[in-house]
Amino acid sequence: MVHEDEIVQIVQSIWMSILGLGIVADGTNSMQERLSGRRTLTACVHLTGAFEGATLVFCTARLARRMSSVMFETPPEALSVEDVQDALGELTNMIAGNVKPLLEGSSRLSLPSVVEGLDYRMIVPGSRVLSQVGFECEGEPLHVTIVQREAPPAPA
Repeated sequence: MVHEDEIVQIVQSIWMSILGLGIVADGTNSMQERLSGRRTLTACVHLTGAFEGATLVFCTARLARRMSSVMFETPPEALSVEDVQDALGELTNMIAGNVKPLLEGSSRLSLPSVVEGLDYRMIVPGSRVLSQVGFECEGEPLHVTIVQREAPPAPA
């Protein structure tokens, strides 16, 4: 199990060292209502091996563009859609890479996948939530969720 305080420490460390942006855990796990009606990006990095699951990061398009602008040292308006998706995917990969040693056994990370849209739901079928933490960065919500594949039922 990955504890919420470990996720908070990982995310805050990455945000400060890579982005130089403050980010605070806000104790909100109700991601749906915080992102409802807002253009949202979700990045997902799967873990396979001894641990089967995924790390997902959900944030507003506005925050994703701001983080990308800082990462690429480029004005927000000069960034392409692919730049923004790439930056969020890489940040999610960093989070997953820091979560991986907290899990038992050896696991590998997939390449990040990123989806963008309005009022959608992102799920990893056959998984259950292990940990989730809501954050706020520059007034915008960000949500990190760790899921684990549920064991298939034992044969009868």
